[in-house]
Amino acid sequence: MDPATARIYSEALQAYEKGQVREAIEGLRKVVSAYPNYPDVHNALGLAYSLAGNYKYAIESFKKAIELNPEYIEAYVNMAIIYNEQCQFDEAIKSFEKAAALETKEKGYSPQLKIKLANTYMQLGDTYYELQEYKKARDEYLRAIEVSPGFLDIKLKLARTYNQLGDYKAAEKLLQEILSRNKKYLEARVLLGLCYYQQRKHENARKEWEEVLKIDPTNIKAKAYLNMLKEKRG
Repeated sequence: MDPATARIYSEALQAYEKGQVREAIEGLRKVVSAYPNYPDVHNALGLAYSLAGNYKYAIESFKKAIELNPEYIEAYVNMAIIYNEQCQFDEAIKSFEKAAALETKEKGYSPQLKIKLANTYMQLGDTYYELQEYKKARDEYLRAIEVSPGFLDIKLKLARTYNQLGDYKAAEKLLQEILSRNKKYLEARVLLGLCYYQQRKHENARKEWEEVLKIDPTNIKAKAYLNMLKEKRG
């Protein structure tokens, strides 16, 4: 890169860091025009476009960076983040998984990539859950947990999905695991009570909901479920 273009590139990067998006894009486009085969410049332009909210051009820039350097992990991750923000979860997962595959050539997933990939699986699971496609939701939550097994909130969502599928044993086991790690996770305890109730283990259900009210006397769900149980018994 010649000195004049290198200066434009440096100034464009500085503009991006300062949030001066228009100036950054103008500078980076000049550099791309002069040196179209530099993947780092296309990646930087993609970041600038994404900051401007121009996601179409951002994706195109990241794709160009990857075309020039098929092992450009950062460009795959940046592209996945944009897809994720646009709720294009399948595309986001493909990009994250490609980045992960490249990372694991020599080492395991980085913690940052684990979190991003697990969250993307989880969000796709949420989408399927809202559509009442519970088997697909279950599969995505399982993938998320495989990547990041320490995420209790994802395990709770999986337990809720098992409950919708009528797999109460699986839900019960998972909820007990959650509570063994956090006894005050009230959402998990309320749901465990519901699992017991649906298996006609009414005494176990009562104990769970009463335990919730000991910790949080205002818990609306636990109160409602206990009243439901009393009416059933009465």
